[in-house]
Amino acid sequence: MIKPLTEIQKQRLQRLEPQLENAIRENDLQLAGRIVADIQNMLRPTGHEMRLIQSKNKLFEAHLENGDYDFAISGFAGIQQRINKNTRTYLESSVLLAICYIRKKDIIAAEPIIREVLVNDKVIKSQSRRTAFRKRVIERFNEECILFGLRDEGFELLKIDEVDREVVKLMGLTEEEVYQRLGEAVTYSALNSLLRIDHYSKKQLPSAERKLIGAPLQKSDTPTVGKTLFGSVRRVLYKSICDPDSEIYKTWFNNGMKVVLEKKFIVGAVVSILTGLGIGIKAIAISVVALIIKFGIEVFCDRYKPGGIMELR
Repeated sequence: MIKPLTEIQKQRLQRLEPQLENAIRENDLQLAGRIVADIQNMLRPTGHEMRLIQSKNKLFEAHLENGDYDFAISGFAGIQQRINKNTRTYLESSVLLAICYIRKKDIIAAEPIIREVLVNDKVIKSQSRRTAFRKRVIERFNEECILFGLRDEGFELLKIDEVDREVVKLMGLTEEEVYQRLGEAVTYSALNSLLRIDHYSKKQLPSAERKLIGAPLQKSDTPTVGKTLFGSVRRVLYKSICDPDSEIYKTWFNNGMKVVLEKKFIVGAVVSILTGLGIGIKAIAISVVALIIKFGIEVFCDRYKPGGIMELR
């Protein structure tokens, strides 16, 4: 039975929940864990389980983004044992759980969870919104699969000056041609993982929805593969380039794109991210940098702002 919160409890929650958001934003996961423990001590005795679980989902998603996959898996699995399967929160935690396994390259463990997400027609009642949700979820699964499928693939040492020199050669190409180059740089194993996830996901949908969402990817769909990879890279790059407090953004805002390029800030950010992910393929770095420069920082930050799983409505 749910007990009404007292005014003191409401006021405390109004402080704690924003503090949790801030701790996650600052990547202080120890503090975030302590805040969630405080929220749990307050909400569990009153029966406000769903509100508590929403905070826990945010904490476990932060651990997922930090690479603490086993901790996140344990957390999401625990959440799913406590709530109704036909709720939005269960659906969202399932998406995040599947992403954990995809990032661990454990596609076999991810597939039954992906199926459960995509065949659920109880949570989102509207057909059009459900189709839009499924489309975006499949796109996210594909992006995760290709990016983390490339981890520990390729052994080229990415050097900022070398990548910067090569980017110039791509600036005369169209966006579609650069996406083609990017798709061609994807390794055989990462491409096969992407095709497997994409085919498996779309196979779960009714035929009418498959037509709306699009046919399964083929090996010959190289520009689309490139767009999928760029979508995944821009998700992890976004904060480095678009955060108003980042050096790149402040330099662009105050001094313009010319100074950003002269200081090789974009190349440096891309090289740093790919190296951190264990992706040593120079052609990927070159193509990603070329696309960001072609778009420009303002368009990139506006058009490619990533949405979290909690925003998949």
